[in-house]
Amino acid sequence: MKTRSGHAGRAVAAAGVLALLGALVAAVPASAADSRDVQADGTLDWGFRQSFRNYVGQQTAALPPVGPVAVGQRITLVAPATFDAAGTPAWAASTSTPNETLPYHLPVQGGTFESAGDLRIETGGGAVYHFPSHAFTVTVKDVAVVVTGGTATLEGDLSVVIPESGAALGYTPGTYGGDDIVLGDVATVDVDTDGDDVTVTGSGVTLTAAGAAALQDFLAAGSALDSFSVTTSLEADAAVWKPSITVSRTTGFDPSGTESVTVTGTGFDPAANVSSRPPVAVGQSTGVYVTFGRFADVWKPSAGAPSSARSVTSQKWALPQASLTQVSTDYPSQAAALVELEADGSFTATLDVKSATAATGNYGIYVYAAGGAAANASQELFVPISFLGDINVGVEVPETPVEPEPGAFSWTIGGSGAVSLGTASSTAAGFSASGQLPAISVQDTRAGAPAFSISGQVGTFSTADGSHSFGGQALGWTPSVTANTVGAVAGGAVVPGTAATSGLKASSTLVSGAAGHALGSVDVGAQLRLLAPADAAPGSYTATLTLTALS
Repeated sequence: MKTRSGHAGRAVAAAGVLALLGALVAAVPASAADSRDVQADGTLDWGFRQSFRNYVGQQTAALPPVGPVAVGQRITLVAPATFDAAGTPAWAASTSTPNETLPYHLPVQGGTFESAGDLRIETGGGAVYHFPSHAFTVTVKDVAVVVTGGTATLEGDLSVVIPESGAALGYTPGTYGGDDIVLGDVATVDVDTDGDDVTVTGSGVTLTAAGAAALQDFLAAGSALDSFSVTTSLEADAAVWKPSITVSRTTGFDPSGTESVTVTGTGFDPAANVSSRPPVAVGQSTGVYVTFGRFADVWKPSAGAPSSARSVTSQKWALPQASLTQVSTDYPSQAAALVELEADGSFTATLDVKSATAATGNYGIYVYAAGGAAANASQELFVPISFLGDINVGVEVPETPVEPEPGAFSWTIGGSGAVSLGTASSTAAGFSASGQLPAISVQDTRAGAPAFSISGQVGTFSTADGSHSFGGQALGWTPSVTANTVGAVAGGAVVPGTAATSGLKASSTLVSGAAGHALGSVDVGAQLRLLAPADAAPGSYTATLTLTALS
C-alpha cells in the first residue's frame, strides 16, 4: 500500500452552548504516543554521488608531488557500512576488492514512524573520500532519511579536512562541516507500507546550500546526488487502550417515567483495575461500573470525590470473563447486574433512566473503576442525560407557540433549542466564543398578575465519550427583553468565571416580572459568552442549560 500524508494541526472550536450543546471542537494532532519505533534492521542503499566516487576513486588529475593514493585506500568505509556488491561499479578498472567505487549499504539503526508523511529512519556507518593531492578528506556518515509533511530530505554527518598543504591550492586549512546537516533535498519520495514493513525511495536528490558550505564548495549547491532506497520494519504496535462510551439516547426523557438506554463501551483495558479485596478475587480485574445517576460536579474517584458525590439510580458492572465467572459463582445475587468486558475492551450494558428529586447535580451516564481497585482516571467517563424541559440538542420544540388558555402563564423556546457558538478564539485567558440564546416568548394573562421569573443553570461540559470536561462556570450571559408589554425586567449580566460558584454554574435570573405587572407578553433573549479553560483538551464538548420558571 502506497501512502502519503502529513501532520494535522491543532484547531480549537466551540460549538454549541445551550444545547448546551456545544463547545470546543479540535482536530487532535498526532502525538508521540501514536508513533512507532523503527527497528534496527534493513539498509539504506545509497552512494552519495556517483561522479564524486569516480573522481576520488580514479584520483583524477592527481597532483604531484603527492600523487594518487594507493588503490583500495582512496575510498574507505566507516563501520558498519558495507559496499553494495550488487551495485554498478562506477570505475570498472579498479583493482581493489571489493571495488571501492561501489555504492553502500548503510545499516538502519532506528528512528520513528508516525505516518507515511512523517518519519525518520536513521542509519550508521558511511564512507571516507581520501584525495590528498587535491587537499581534502571528506567523510559522509550516519545518514538519516527524513520525511516531514510529505517532503523528504537526507541528513547526515558531513566533514571536510583540509591539510596545511591546501594553502598552496588556495584553500584555508582546517576542519569543516558538522553533524546532522541537511545535505540533500529529495524531489520525489515514495513511502510504501506493507504491514510492519516500510520502504522509502527517493530520486531527484540535490545537494543543499548547507551541504555545499560544509564541503567548502568542492561541490556546488544543487549538484545531483544519488537516488536512494531504504527498507526496514517497525516495532509491533503495543496495545493502545483509549476508553470511550456511546449512549443510544441522551435527550428528551420523560421526567415522570422510566426509560432504558444502551451504553456501548470500547477501548477499556480488561487487565486494568486490579482487585485488592472481595468480591473480586485479589489480583483479578474489577472492571468498571456503568451507571446512570445524578452526580456532583466533582464526582471522580481519581479527584478524591467521596462515594456520596455519586448518587446512582441504575448500575451494571462490566467485568472480564474470568472475574465475571468468579463473582457470579461466589456471589450469585450479583449475576443479574453483570455484563462481560470483552478481551478487545468492549462491553454493552442496558440502564434505566429516571429522574431523582432527592439528588442534586448532573444527570448522566457515568463509568469508573469498580470497587476494590485504585482509581483509574483514564476510565472515568461522563455523558450528560437530559429530560424534557431541558435545552438540549434533539429536544422536540413546537414550530409555532401554543396559545395559552385565558388567564394562564406560558413560555415557549423558539427554534431547535440549540445554539452554535462557532469557532472559539484562543486568548491568554482561555478559549473564547459567543452566541445567542434561542428566543423565548413569555405570556402571562393570569388574574391578579402574580410575580414570575425564569432562571437558568448549566451543568458540566463534557466530550461525547466522557473523557474530558470543564465546569459550567465557563458560560455566562447578558439577558435582554423586547416586545415587553408586561413590564418584565431582564436579569443581570453573568460573567464567565473559574470558581465553581460563578458563571451560570449557579442559578441566575433570565427575566422576571413583579407582582401586579400588566398582562401581556415579553420576548426574552440573551447574549451567551463561553470562556473555556486555556488547558481544555481538544474535543467536542456538550452541556445542558436548564431553564426553570417560577410563577
